[in-house]
Amino acid sequence: MKRLFFALWPDDATRQKIIQFDNSLTDPRLKKVRSKNLHVTLVFIGNIESEQEDNIIKAVDDVFAPVIDMQFDQLTLWLQKRGILSLTSSFQPSALLNLVEQLKNIVLAQDVEIENRPYTAHITLARNIKKQPELEVDPPIQWQSDNFVLVHSVSTGRGVDYQVINTWPLVAK
Repeated sequence: MKRLFFALWPDDATRQKIIQFDNSLTDPRLKKVRSKNLHVTLVFIGNIESEQEDNIIKAVDDVFAPVIDMQFDQLTLWLQKRGILSLTSSFQPSALLNLVEQLKNIVLAQDVEIENRPYTAHITLARNIKKQPELEVDPPIQWQSDNFVLVHSVSTGRGVDYQVINTWPLVAK
């Protein structure tokens, strides 16, 4: 079984902008996400069998979606569980929401249970935080995705390692 999720993966320039903002979070108690793991989750699939994985990959080959342009302009703290600090966007583009819906339907068609909650695009920066830092996301972080990926979440002795196992293009308008 593999623990999988669909994501938008940043290009190097976007990753550097996120890291630059992340460096302004200096509380030593934070458990920061490793910079190579920064991403936007589209659909968390969870643990699945290899046959389900193969069927999902085949079905995703038929997904048609446009390039996604968005900006991350807010810092959001979710206090459930271990306090998760994320970059979020005040606007969720329809191209993003439509892609998420297509991917959810593909995963559900394979009898995989997924969380049923409203989607919010976010980039998790850190965990173990109890108070919202007083930081502005200025300037906002621009993110353009011309593809999306399937990621394998692998637990290691150093923490979680995210490995991209497949990439699909998004189409320019």
